[in-house]
Parts: sequence; C-alpha cells; structure tokens
Amino acid sequence: MSALHQDLSLLRRLYTGESVQQARRAIDGLQGDESPIPEAASPAQQHLEARVLLALLECRDIYTRFPLGITVVHPEPHGIALAVESKERASEILFHLLPSCASDEEVQGVPGLRITRRYRTAIELQVLGEPARLRLFGLPARLWRSAEASTLDKWIDPDSMQLCWRSSPRSWTQVEREHHAQWEDDNDRYAQVTQRGAWLSSGLLRRAALLHTVANTFLIDGFRGAAFDVVRLVLRSSHVHEQGPGPHNFIAALVDPVCGLPLVLKRFRGDTDESYGRDQQFVLGDVGNTAVLDFRAAIERPPSRLTPELWQAILRRVPQTGFTSSLSPGVIARLCGLGAP
Repeated sequence: MSALHQDLSLLRRLYTGESVQQARRAIDGLQGDESPIPEAASPAQQHLEARVLLALLECRDIYTRFPLGITVVHPEPHGIALAVESKERASEILFHLLPSCASDEEVQGVPGLRITRRYRTAIELQVLGEPARLRLFGLPARLWRSAEASTLDKWIDPDSMQLCWRSSPRSWTQVEREHHAQWEDDNDRYAQVTQRGAWLSSGLLRRAALLHTVANTFLIDGFRGAAFDVVRLVLRSSHVHEQGPGPHNFIAALVDPVCGLPLVLKRFRGDTDESYGRDQQFVLGDVGNTAVLDFRAAIERPPSRLTPELWQAILRRVPQTGFTSSLSPGVIARLCGLGAP
C-alpha cells in the first residue's frame, strides 16, 4: 500500500469508525478521482439517508454510549450500513423508521420502507420500488427479531394501528401512497427544497462517526426546517468538560477538502477558549445556498437519568486527540468575525 493510500485510509477511519482493514479495502477500491467518502448515487438514496439521520436525532428515548447509538458507518454509492450499539437502540430506530398509521392520522416513519433481507448479524431495509437501501448490523439475528418485537410494545394499543410494514411486506399500502402523494409530491415547493438540500443530512450520516472519533460529544439531537428555499439542519450537542478534544474538531473535519462536505463557515459565536466551558455556535452553508448546518455545542454535566456506569463507559471511549490544530476556535473567529450577526 502506498503512503497516500495509507493516509487516506486513516483519514476515512475518522469519519466512519471502521477498522483499519475495512478502510484500506474501501480506499483500495476507489476508481479515478472518487471521493474517500462516496456520495449517495441517487436522489432516492439521499432522501432515505436524510430521513434516517432525522430519526436518529429526533427520536431519543434512551441514553447510549455513542452519541447517536451508531458505532460504525459503511458508506457506499448505492447504500449505507450502520452498526447499531444495542438491541434497545435498534428497537428505537426500527420503531421510528418502519411505517405505521393510526386512523385519521399521518403515516409515521418512512413510507414504503420494509425489511427485505435478513442476515446472521444484520437486516436490510429498502424502500419498495426504489434504489434506496439501509443495512443495520452489529447484533445477532435473534436480537434483531427481538428488536422488531419490541417495537410493538411501544404502542399503547398496537391493535388500533395499521403497521404497514407487517400487514403489507411486499407492496405499499393505500395509506402510504396517499401520504406520499400529499407530502412528497415532486411538484410541491417544500418537497423540492428539502430534496435539494438532502445532500447535507445524507453526507452527515455518512460521516457520523466524527461525533465520537474527533470530539468529546456524549449526546446529540436536532431537527430540520426549511425557509426561504433553504434547508436548515440544527444539531445540538453536549460535550464533556475538560476531557478530550472540543467541538471545533468536528467542524474542522466537516470542512476538510479531502473527506469533508462542500461547506463554508459563515458564522461563529462563543468563546474561543473551550476550557471555559461556554456554549459555541457554528453556522455553515454551501456556495449554492441549498442547505445550512447550525451546530450548537454546549459543555455540560451528564443528565441525572444517565447511569454512572454508562457515564464511565462514555468517558472511556472519549478520544484523546482531535482532528487538527489548524482550525482552532480562534482561527474560526478570525475567519467568520467573532460575534458577527
């Protein structure tokens, strides 16, 4: 392996959490000028990944050792694979992704999404009729089946629900088709805006390991909105005080020219000395003005509901070194204008 491939493998590892061998295989398989972190090859794949990231951010009922409950990401042009931390997190993810509907209510989850394949340590989900797929792995088959069964326990009255993924495993239900026609019509202005900006959420999901490989993140949530024809994704992260690299390392990795996203820093608010433990806000956007990332970082103590055992496990996995020293908060402040409106 050449020195360049070795460097690219180690760099990719930071973004994906893969082993050295996995990262090497991915880099060795690159053709021409392909990116070390491939983009989703189709709008449908981008859209699915954007929905997956939102589910990971918005639907958090349990605490996990890793910020998103995802330990490893395997990004491929025509799909993505996520290693799930635990059965409990797997159940939570499936509950919020697999489509279901109560009478006179909107479809919850991703319309048309089904479990299409089962493996010894993984399941594959696909939007029926579309080239969009997601593989969840990291648990034995019996735990995946247990996670599926656990999703039913989350409903107060599952018998009153139409569980589309169970009642119609090989085709879209009528309620899913109606929901898709109403809320995801290609001629709808909001749908067009969110589809145009889906690259941001998709790209972040493909680089999700950065949250725990280069920064001292222990919790994260967020939400998405759209205004003035621009998608805005808000991430709110909690960071360990005085241990491990601070949140600016995550931003430095995102704007890296080799493995990062096509983002530029537009605004920074906060203290350039992270040792004071004060909040920071980083606002980034693309040149085409299709999407904005609003990253809000806070140095916090662990929540009272987070068990001491889990907190110690989180502290043990906090990285010792960050991404780079070339883009410190002080440099960010000078680039963006400290406290600029």
